[in-house]
Amino acid sequence: MTWRSVAGAALIVAASVAGAAPADEAEAGAPAVLATVGGTAITAEEYLAHLQAGIRERYFHGQVPAEALAALRREVAQSLIDRVLLAQEGRRRGIRPEAGWVDAQLKELDQRLGADPRWQPVREDTLREGRRRLEEDSVIRQLRQQVEAVPAADAAAAREYYRSHPDKFTTPERVRVSMILLKVEPWAPGASWDAAREEAARLEEKLKGGEDFAGLARLHSADASAERGGDLGYVHRGMFSEETQRVIDGLTPGGLSAPVRLLQGFAVFRLDERVPPRLNDFAQAEERARSLLQRERQEAAWEGVLAGLRGRAGVEINEAVLNAGE
Repeated sequence: MTWRSVAGAALIVAASVAGAAPADEAEAGAPAVLATVGGTAITAEEYLAHLQAGIRERYFHGQVPAEALAALRREVAQSLIDRVLLAQEGRRRGIRPEAGWVDAQLKELDQRLGADPRWQPVREDTLREGRRRLEEDSVIRQLRQQVEAVPAADAAAAREYYRSHPDKFTTPERVRVSMILLKVEPWAPGASWDAAREEAARLEEKLKGGEDFAGLARLHSADASAERGGDLGYVHRGMFSEETQRVIDGLTPGGLSAPVRLLQGFAVFRLDERVPPRLNDFAQAEERARSLLQRERQEAAWEGVLAGLRGRAGVEINEAVLNAGE
């Protein structure tokens, strides 16, 4: 989970301040704790507020599958633990929050939410907690900049990366396709679909008999490409359904498909051209190779620091809090 924007983070805090119930209490009056990281407690309130925000973002259409919820719980818990670990490491390195940036973010938030009647009751607590979170954000951001300040990739390293990752520098296959679409409304009765399939089969036979594809497309196709004789231009994977893509993959240039059912009706396809994939010359790819290698080195450096912090932390998670609400 990526670090949230200031507004999103502050509103999550506001939700917990407004009364997200703890999952458990170790003793009367004490808030339940998800985990303690180097003396810093991650409360059940904070965890549950982040969990609910994650659920709303990813599963707003309905119930969360049990396996997905279990994975999301672990992900949210780990992201909160990582945040504490990184903030602690930044402070250990002597990194201090950027006060001007923090103040500006809080001012913008206060101005933006000031007219919302729900804001005033939680304003003071949220701004106070928001300042703490923003100061952590600032420290973590500066820490990441330090960690990712790795040496720039030289030409030899870029060439080796290019050689060992040819897929990243290859222009993929392109195909040029034409289509005649016989449109059927999705809610039309089965008889309409049957009639369209039969008509598409008749068009296929005419095309096999030598009739002009472009002429038939202009007369019969309901697609916008009809005015271009059915020419769809160069298409790439992902533009068609898997079933349609398999049909096109099976054609040779000049080949016709049997009628294919689409969401919009039935179609006959013709493969006009197939341009094979091509590995770009290193001279063209060098800048991209340097950039990709640099990004991978930076990510590896960051993940290395995070893995080291996790390995030394010895954090134990309160499973009762982690699984609260089940």
